[in-house]
Amino acid sequence: MKRSSGRVQLKIGTLYGVLDRLSAEGLIALDREEAQQGRLRRYYRLTDDGAEALRAEAARMEETARVATTLLRARTAGGAA
Repeated sequence: MKRSSGRVQLKIGTLYGVLDRLSAEGLIALDREEAQQGRLRRYYRLTDDGAEALRAEAARMEETARVATTLLRARTAGGAA
């Protein structure tokens, strides 16, 4: 949540499901486990495949934002968008 400045908030069940899926796909890997206050805390790291998938997703999102911005500018200028 800190990295997203609060924009992304997942429930615990959703978070663990996503972590399991990303791990199964080889996009993240368990880095270490620590016991804190009697509970096991897991830390994950991005794998090389995960970094490549993240790069591709960021590029896709960037292109989507570019297209949306272009359409909004055309609309503001009186275009048909």
